[in-house]
Amino acid sequence: MLPIKIIFAFLYDLLLLFALWFVSAIPFVVWQGESLQNDFNSRLAFQFYLIAITYVYLTYFWTLNGQSPGLRVWKLRIQRQDGYLLTRHNANIRFVLGIIFFSIGWVFLFFIKKTLQDKLASTEIVPQDKQ
Repeated sequence: MLPIKIIFAFLYDLLLLFALWFVSAIPFVVWQGESLQNDFNSRLAFQFYLIAITYVYLTYFWTLNGQSPGLRVWKLRIQRQDGYLLTRHNANIRFVLGIIFFSIGWVFLFFIKKTLQDKLASTEIVPQDKQ
């Protein structure tokens, strides 16, 4: 049951991220104007901008209390394997590994009950009451 809850928490956070991306894209699009459509560098900068927004959103919640809004709704918590909250270093590693191993990382969830990025970053997603 835990892998299904983790996927639903991910989808919930993704929905919130879509809204955040939409709102935060407005100033960038207004600033760049038509060059965003025609210039490769502008499009690349826009992608890095959205990744930075995602980074701030996720790592803030992971280091604050171990729960992004999606994890909180599904009563889950992300922590280090020793049971403590993620440090900025742990959150950075998990975020970068999540980008690198995005698609294959989620497949591991069904086999070892952990995403690949969690395994490599020495983190885990546990039920909220288990600390």
